[in-house]
Amino acid sequence: MYRRNSASVERETLLPAVSADPFDSAQKQRGLGYIMPTQRDKQALTLIAVGVGLFLPSTWYIVLRNGFSAGWFTPHPPLLSLALTLFTVGIIPLQPPTPGSGSTRTKRTNTHQAILGGLAIPAMAVGVAAMWMNKHVHSAQHFTTWHATFGLVTLGWVVLQALMGGLSFWLGGKAFGGGGRAKRVYKYHRVSGYGLVTLGLITAHMGGAQSTWSQGQPWVLRLAAFWIGLPLIWLGVVMRMRTSKMQIF
Repeated sequence: MYRRNSASVERETLLPAVSADPFDSAQKQRGLGYIMPTQRDKQALTLIAVGVGLFLPSTWYIVLRNGFSAGWFTPHPPLLSLALTLFTVGIIPLQPPTPGSGSTRTKRTNTHQAILGGLAIPAMAVGVAAMWMNKHVHSAQHFTTWHATFGLVTLGWVVLQALMGGLSFWLGGKAFGGGGRAKRVYKYHRVSGYGLVTLGLITAHMGGAQSTWSQGQPWVLRLAAFWIGLPLIWLGVVMRMRTSKMQIF
């Protein structure tokens, strides 16, 4: 009798260890469901989805409804709005609690890097280059507005952010000494990422809601995209933030 009770207690003790990483199980059972392990995450993703649904299509329609009559300026808002959307989507896999499985962490990081490095940054680079060409062909001065200045800062920040994140992860973070040192740098990278997304959203708001060009666009679309959509995206991203992952001091 005593032995059976001991075995029962032992089994009860060991059972939790079998499913110690619910996020790995969720990933296997529900596909992308692992990115929203809590009700708060689900609500936040809903806000992000609604925000993107208002921001991205409205921006594209505002610009492309007149075809390519705006010349080199035409690709700028669509590509930059796409890049900002991809930056937002790219950080989503990294926001839930850190999984116990190293393979899951690697998959999340690889997804993050593929979206940002393979799609978001190239879209941003082409969009910025198009605006530069637009200024060049019209012999116009560069960086004469707050939107342009914030855009330049955002571009430089993106480059530094990408280098910091990549070097702290590639080859086990050897560029920063590996181990704990690389992990500490990555925490700064994470904090910096939230600041970068915030700056990008502010820059998009300045261009779409307050620039001279935007004043001649349909006010309903401007309201939906830049006064409602962008704040919803920011709120959703912040709601999914885990401060426990950013204890850098």
